[in-house]
Order: sequence, then structure tokens, then C-alpha cells
Amino acid sequence: MNRRAISFGPFSLHAEERLLLEGDKPVRLGSRAFDILAALVERAGEVVGKEELMAHAWPQTFVEEANLKIQVSALRRALGDGQGGNRYIVTVVGQGYNFVAPVGIDQSSRIRPPPTATVSAAAVHNLPLAATRMIGRAEAVEALISRLSRERLVTIAGPGGIGKTTTALAVTERVIAEYEHGVWLIDLASLGDARLVPSAVATVLGLHISEQDPIHTLVAAVRDCRMLLLLDNCEHVIDEVASLATALLSGAKDVDILTTSREPLRVAGENEYRLGPLGSPPTSSKVSASEAATFPAVQLFVERVTAIVEDFALTDENAPLVVRICHGLDGLPLAIECAAPGVEVLGLEGLAARLDHSLPLLGSRRRGRVPRHRTMRAVIDWSYGLLGESEQTFFRALGIFSGGFTVEATAAVAMDSATIGSEVLDRLADLVAKSLIVVDVSGTKPRFRLLETTRAFATETLDKSDQRQAFARRHAGYYLNLFGGAELDRLADYADEIANLRAALDWAFSARGDGLIARALTAAAVPFWMRLSMLEECCRRVHQALGTASVENPHEELRLHAALGASTAEAPEMVAAFTKTLDMARRLTDAEYQLRALRGLYFYHTAIGRFHTAHGFAREFHELALRGSDPGDVIFGERTMGLANHLIGDQKSARSHLERVLAQDALKAQGRDVINFRDVVRFGTDPRLSARIWLARVLWLQGFSDQSVLMVEQSLREAEATGHAKSQCEALAMAACEIGFWARDQLAAAHYTAMLVDLSRRHVLPHWGSFGLRYEQILAIRAGAQPGGHVEAVDTKFGFLPMTPLTLLAEALGQSGRITDGLAMIEAGIEQTEPSMFTPELLRLKGDLSLLQGMSGAAESAETHFREALDVAREHGTLSWELRAATSLARLLRRQGRAVDAIACLQPVYDRFTEGFGTADLIAAKRLLDELGDHEKPLR
Repeated sequence: MNRRAISFGPFSLHAEERLLLEGDKPVRLGSRAFDILAALVERAGEVVGKEELMAHAWPQTFVEEANLKIQVSALRRALGDGQGGNRYIVTVVGQGYNFVAPVGIDQSSRIRPPPTATVSAAAVHNLPLAATRMIGRAEAVEALISRLSRERLVTIAGPGGIGKTTTALAVTERVIAEYEHGVWLIDLASLGDARLVPSAVATVLGLHISEQDPIHTLVAAVRDCRMLLLLDNCEHVIDEVASLATALLSGAKDVDILTTSREPLRVAGENEYRLGPLGSPPTSSKVSASEAATFPAVQLFVERVTAIVEDFALTDENAPLVVRICHGLDGLPLAIECAAPGVEVLGLEGLAARLDHSLPLLGSRRRGRVPRHRTMRAVIDWSYGLLGESEQTFFRALGIFSGGFTVEATAAVAMDSATIGSEVLDRLADLVAKSLIVVDVSGTKPRFRLLETTRAFATETLDKSDQRQAFARRHAGYYLNLFGGAELDRLADYADEIANLRAALDWAFSARGDGLIARALTAAAVPFWMRLSMLEECCRRVHQALGTASVENPHEELRLHAALGASTAEAPEMVAAFTKTLDMARRLTDAEYQLRALRGLYFYHTAIGRFHTAHGFAREFHELALRGSDPGDVIFGERTMGLANHLIGDQKSARSHLERVLAQDALKAQGRDVINFRDVVRFGTDPRLSARIWLARVLWLQGFSDQSVLMVEQSLREAEATGHAKSQCEALAMAACEIGFWARDQLAAAHYTAMLVDLSRRHVLPHWGSFGLRYEQILAIRAGAQPGGHVEAVDTKFGFLPMTPLTLLAEALGQSGRITDGLAMIEAGIEQTEPSMFTPELLRLKGDLSLLQGMSGAAESAETHFREALDVAREHGTLSWELRAATSLARLLRRQGRAVDAIACLQPVYDRFTEGFGTADLIAAKRLLDELGDHEKPLR
């Protein structure tokens, strides 16, 4: 591809491709930083005004000047501005910025593809943009990459501030292309409860895991994945990380782990890499500027000073002072970064003198710490001491955040302001420049965080002040407002706030917290937990909230009981919670929560086979939705009635309701081609997609197998487009797999079953996984394998055995010679569930298996079952079940020499089909009719 490129230093900028290369290696920049760089480079040598740059980077959007300052700071660090004597961007006070490096323009530049070890366009990862250029760790990165190619668990160990995270991120950037299923950063620094380590990993991976056995279910979910997990800041939860790492090493053979910690995990298979300090010259020798500049500690110090003091340069005169400072800071990268901004205030001599005085003094107060820990703590303490009183208060307040924070959150918590003023942005920008906080500018809005070491210091100083309670209350109040006002279809955007949500709830539920805020925040966060399928956490917090005393707030109580019903895995608790929700919602005339409760009760009774009981709740839901004004409720009511009618056997009515869902113009008018998560949060599924899934079943039962297969394919495409694992599993389990089995298409059934098992395992969805495992068992029995152990007659627990796998399994058992087991399952299915769409097939199978058993009177009993199955199938409008019953009866009649009766039974049913003549059932029926016809022909 030939395009114009602008080169400067080791970089080349390809504006049309939005690509910056350092040599052959892409430099990842945030979109705003790239826009600013492109604007400056295009007008190299000119001063570009601040207003012009802001208009270019944030078109048609008003932003404060400090936003530009933050982006330029990040850009300078990415370019290594000041490193090796290179200067790129200079501030022109009061005006703007000037790109001062010489540039060259190549009109015919051909972009060379990056090496295979760099990030590909389709790379899967969550690695942040590098806020700074890595200095002095190239050898360590190469060594670690080599170790990861041979070892599955590598730990980067070293004291706080040594650069473990920076090095680890550089390693993971380089190996992204090696991992098919991605490279994932899990920052454990903010995790207060070690038991949440598996949950933290699952949240990053987008998985839902069991709270009862989180490590086991997490391992099961990633068992077949080729991925790298970067577990960062493990020291405070090291035992749980060690347990997880051990389980992953033994249970997921293609999952590699890179950890950072102040100490190794000490588990089998671990390879420890001890990261040392950055090299600096010995203080005993007088070094020149050129000699000093070869040492990474000096390079880092000079680069960080230059980012703030633009006319600073390393000279032969000041080199000894710089060396003394770097040596006194033990070569700790974070200590150097924190100390370097002091040059702006104190100058080099003042900084050296202050450090000489402060470090031993501060270190002596903390004899229990190892020397480099004392140094790091002392430098942060010293940097903090340079801040003014109001700046110190602002910095301390940031210690209340967990994980990271936005500008809006900072304004609300640190400054008790509902609006973002220039002051909060200026203070954040200053703290970024002083390396006390870091900023990620890769998204549309900057996101800030404290490094683990600085957060520990901020939290410690906050705890010593009398302000912790006030800041904690503001923090909890801010997240109450945030989650309380969140739009349901944007809840996934709040995933970065999970650590702050947990911290706010921990405080609110604590002895010094506020029970009213705790309950309110729990209720507000329920949609978020539901959207991210964090059901166990939701259930645990709801239990906690319901056990907290509160003032009378019936609507809040209502929301909490509804949440309990939607999140619990215990059947008695579910039905009790939804029953109470329905009763409260009726008293409060709250239609929304009546609908949610009715949906929950409908689901519960359907799950345990009480189809007619469930139908009553569906009908009430539908009637209530029709009385309301929300078209979405009406659509969901139609879907629910369609499914309820399908299950009790009324296929004509079911089809009418389901087609009504798809005919609604309301959804089309929204231009929505993917899942509506508002419905997922409220009712657990998307009605349009669900309608397609269940309509495919109805069409097959009515005898329209070709249309049914097309509907299956359409529902699978739509489910895959959503990226929502539960919806994909529903499409596979309830349509693709079942119809593949019904049509006796072994290849399709096996293919879709494999997809379902893989998807449910990767996303830890045990409800759908139970379908997949049972389908696998059916396939194995049909292939001639004996199922392991005892085959349950029916699963009477809440994780119910669905009726369709039941009939298929019973049939497979009978055909494999295990007739008694098959009959037992059929009997249990008839006894333990209400009459339903499955009744004709249950009766037919009972007759078939009775004949195979060969007991006395079996023929008479079988004929009774077949004729009853015919009558029920005809009443239900299930032509496909009717054909099977008629075929079984016709075979029996032929054996009894009643060929005429057999033809009279089967031919009218066969003649009602208009499609699907290539399916196994119709082929078998046609063959039987031909054989019967030949038998009836007169002999010549």
C-alpha cells in the first residue's frame, strides 16, 4: 500500500492508516493522542493553538484544557520525549504546542507489515495503552518471552516500584499473536477479598462461574482455550492465586500464566524471574553526560524531568548530581518517576540535598521493611510532602477508589462537586505529571488509577486522617447515583466499576457504614449483576441487604425480593421470592414488578414440568402487558404465551403468538439487529430471538420441517451476532440440537451438540451444559457405547432433565437393548409432569418399548397407546408426532395381518404433508406404505 509517510527520529507516521511505527513496530496510541500528534506533525515548526488542537481531537465537543494537557503528557511519554536528547513537542506558554523535531516526507512510502510478534488487527486482549516508554528492561523482556515459550507459569518477582507490571505488559504485548483465545490482564491490586480471585478472572474473561466451586468451574470454562493470563499484583492474595494457578496448570493444558508479585507463588511448575533495579553508574566515579546516559536509571530520570522542565538537559556538569540521585533511589523506576518532578521546584541540587536528608530519616522509621521497600515508601512520602495542603487532601481522597476512577468520580468524591471544573482536571494532570497517578487515554474518556504502591500510601494517610468516613460516604453515594441512573442497554459499559462497587458495598455494610445506602446501592446494582451474569454475587449481596435494618421502603424491598428470585439457584427460595414479589407488587400496583414476578413463576413451573400451572402465569403476564403502554412488554407477553401454548400442546395458538412477535413493527423501527439487553436484564431473554427459536420447534411439530430448518439457521446466525452466550446456548439447545435429533439427522445433531457443550463449558452455563451432556449421552448410546453408570429416570431437582432429551434417551436405550431402563424413564416422565406437547411421543414410545419387551398382552396395550398418541397429536396439531404414532400403529397392524387397516391409519396422515419428504420419518412412512401396497396387490 503506497501512502505518504512523515518520519521523525525513529518514527514514521502514516496518518491515513492511523498508524505510528517505531522502526517496524507499531506504537499503540489512544485516538485523541494520535489526532493531536497528526495535527502537530503536519505543521511541524509552527505553534498550534490549544483551541485548535482541542477542536481537532474533540470535534463538536467542549472539553477543558486540562484534557489536552493529559493527552499531550501521555503522547510525550509514548514518544520518549527527552530520552537520548530527542525533543519532539515543546509547550509555548499561553499559546499552544510546537513540534520541533526535524521531519521528512516520503510520498511513496510502502507500509511494511509488522513482524508476527506484534499486535495483529484481530488480536484479542484487554491490555492498556502504554502510558510510558519502557526503559532498561529489553533484556528482561526477551528472557521472559523465552521462558514463557517453555514454561506455563512464570512469576516476575521483586519489590514494589521495581517495574514488574511495566515489564509484564511489555512481554504480553509481544506475545499476543501466539494465543488464539487472547491475552488478558487481571489486576488484583484492588481486591480486598482473596476469595474473589477466580471471580476477578472470570469477569475479565466474560464468564459466569459457580460461587460454590469457583476455581473448578473457571478451569472447566477455559479447559480448551489457548490463552495467557497476566495476574498482576498477587502478593496480598497469593494463597488463592497459588491454588488457582495449580488448578489451571493441571486442568487447562493450553492456558499459560504470567504473574507479578513481591514473592513467588511457590507452587510446582513455577519459574521465578527476579527483577532487579535499573542500572546506574557508581557514585565513586566522575562520569560524563554521554557515559551517564548509557545507564537506564539515568535515561528514565532525564526523560521524566524533561517532560516537565522542557529546557532541562543532561550535561557534564550536572551528570554527577543525576547519578547521585538515581543511586540514592536504588534504581527503583517508580521512585525515580516520583522524585524527578521535584527538579521543577527544587532544582537538581535542591532535590539531591532533600533526598539525602529525607531518605535515611524515613527509612529509619520503618526498620521492618527491606531497604528498597523503605526507599519506595520514603520517596512517595517525600513527594506527598511537596504537595500543598489542599493537594494532599485531594490525593488522599483518591485512596478511597478501587481499581480506577473517572474525572466525574474524582470531582464527586474528592471535591464534593456535581460538576467537572478546571480545578479537578488540573490537579489530576499535575498528579499524572508527578507520577503519583497513571492515566489510560485509550478510551473516549481518560481513566485514572493509583499504582499499587501509591494507593497503599494514599489509603494509609487517609486512614490516619479524620476524613475517611466522609470520602467513603461520598464514594458510595456517587456509585449509588451512577448505577441507579444507568440505562439498561449500557450496563456492560460499567464493567470497569466492579471494584468500586464492591468497595462501596463493603463500606456501606460495615459497622461504620450506612445500611440505607447499602440496601439502595444493592438494589441499584442488581441490573448490572444480571447483565454480566454475576448471579452468585448478586444473590449474596441481596441476602446481605435483606438482613440489614432499614426504614420502611416497600419499593426497595420489592426490588430486592425480585432480585433474589432472579439470582438464586435454590428452587424453594426462588418460588418463595417471586411469590412474595408478586404479592407486594399487586399491593403497590407496580405493573413492572408484577411482570417480573409472573415471568419468574412461569419459568419455575415450566422448569419442573408443571406446564399447565405455568400457562396460567403466562396468561396473566400477557393480559397485564396488554393493559400497559409498553410495546416491549406486549411483545414479551406474546412470546411467553407462544411458548406456554407450545408446551401444553396447542401448536396453532403457539404459532400465532410467536409470529405476532416477529411481525411487530416496534422492534424494526428501532433499527435493532442485535439483542435487546433491556429485556435480558428484566426477563432473562430477548423476545424476538427467543420467538424464532421456539417457532422453529412449532413448525417442525406441525410438519413443516424445511421451514423449521431455515428458522433454526436464522436463529443461530442472529444468536451468534449478539455475542451473548446464553442466547446462543438457547438457540442450540432448544432448536438446533433438538430438531436435529427429531429429524434423525445424526450429523447435524452431533455438530450442534458439540457447539453447545463447548459454549456452555467456556462460559460456565451449567443449565445449558446439562442439555449438552445429555445430548452427548444420547449420541454415545446410538453409536453403540454403553452409558457410564446408572441412567436417571428423571431429574427431579431444579436443574431439571428436559422432556425432549428424556424421550430421545429413552428411545436410544430401548434400541440399544436397555428396554427396562427406557420404559422406566417414560413412566417417570408421564407420572411426574403434567400433560404436554411431549405426551403423544411419550405414549408412542411406551407402546414401542412394550412391544420390544415382549410381555404378555403387549400388543393390545401397545395398540391402545398408539391410538391414544394419535388422538392427542391430532388434537394438539402436531402432525410430526401424529406421523410417528401412525407409523408405529401401522407396523403393529401389519404384523397382525391387518394391512388394510394399517394403510387406512397411515396414508391420510402422510398425505397431509407438503414438505420434508427427504426426512427420515417421511422416508420410513413411504417405504412402509409401499410395502403395504405391494402386499395388498392381487397375485397374477
